[in-house]
Amino acid sequence: MKIGEIWNKIKTNWLISAIVTGLIGLVLLLFPSTTLTSVCYCIGGLTIAMGVIRVVRYFQQEHRYPYFFQSDLVIGLVTIGLGLFMVTSPKAVMSLLPHLFGILLVGCGIGNILRSVDAKNNGFPKWGFLLGLAIVSIAAGFVILNNPFGAIETVVAVTGGCLIYESVADLVTTMLLNKKIKGIEKNIEQSKG
Repeated sequence: MKIGEIWNKIKTNWLISAIVTGLIGLVLLLFPSTTLTSVCYCIGGLTIAMGVIRVVRYFQQEHRYPYFFQSDLVIGLVTIGLGLFMVTSPKAVMSLLPHLFGILLVGCGIGNILRSVDAKNNGFPKWGFLLGLAIVSIAAGFVILNNPFGAIETVVAVTGGCLIYESVADLVTTMLLNKKIKGIEKNIEQSKG
């Protein structure tokens, strides 16, 4: 498989990931309260449904294999309780989500640092720019994790903005690497000819 074919697969995955991240960020930025409440209701409803299925399955098995299905009753009841908590207390659940997004941004930033090191080791002249984008992502993640904003809606909106930034940084990184890969491919073709 040629370097261009491998790169095209990687590039497609990166572009899709960047676009999805940007769209999620945009929704969170524009509709912080509505989005999270809706997500809590949807996930809570699905969790309740999963719990009900477990409990029903427990009572339908006629206790022929009680040891195998006892966990269904316990897991089902716990799952129903968790789902009810999500539906009745969405604000408590929402307070955890920005922390998860903060961890995600830090993780993406660390991944981008590794990308910038690879770029440097492969002679990519703009590796420092990629490193700078990665450091900003990590800093944004730590800011969200430390929650200096107070109101959950503000944290969610800032998280949305940071996700948009991460999306743009990934798009820029992909475009810069695409240009470098095209140059490498061209040099390989010229050396063959």
